[in-house]
Amino acid sequence: MAPRVSNQQLDGGRELDYLTCKDPYAGSLLSHMIEGINNVAKAASVAVFGKTAPPPPIDSINVQGTQSGTKITCPSEILHWTLTHNQAISKGVRYFTEIDTDPNFLAPHVIDHGCSRTGFTSLPTYLNDGNTKQTYYMRSYAQYPGSDPAKPTVLGNLGGAIQIQMTGSSATTLLSSTGSGTASPSGQQGGHGLGIVIDRPAPGPKRNIA
Repeated sequence: MAPRVSNQQLDGGRELDYLTCKDPYAGSLLSHMIEGINNVAKAASVAVFGKTAPPPPIDSINVQGTQSGTKITCPSEILHWTLTHNQAISKGVRYFTEIDTDPNFLAPHVIDHGCSRTGFTSLPTYLNDGNTKQTYYMRSYAQYPGSDPAKPTVLGNLGGAIQIQMTGSSATTLLSSTGSGTASPSGQQGGHGLGIVIDRPAPGPKRNIA
């Protein structure tokens, strides 16, 4: 008979009641074991069976800089941001921020800042040519170890992705992203954080069509 699950936690149910009547000591021991398993799962932000519900979306992203229209100009080449997340959450929540040069976030670079709602990273002002200013976009989301990621919150929210430009002299065109967690190593599965699958097989060899 399959284990009983209630609200993603183990529940002894009628079977435990029956066992307790037949053997009170065994029933008491099993009850303590079930309680212990549920407590460990809750503390680890995972479900005993299946996936736990993802945390609510982040309220907003705040970037240090001067905004004019739909563009923020940062005072240096250090991107500093904070996340506002005033929803009810559980211990174990982790935060991710993605940076991309495309507002559609087709292959974003993922920054895992753990439980902190503050982040810093350095971004070059120009492309490799030293003349063309690079424009960046960002979004953030939360995830529990045992859940799928929450829906990403884009800087600019429903008003559209806000552009970010840095102030400095360094010139570097970003490499292609390789993703995060169990997402595809192609970097083209943004918004996955730790991943949405437990195991990701190793990429197979490329087919030789010559």
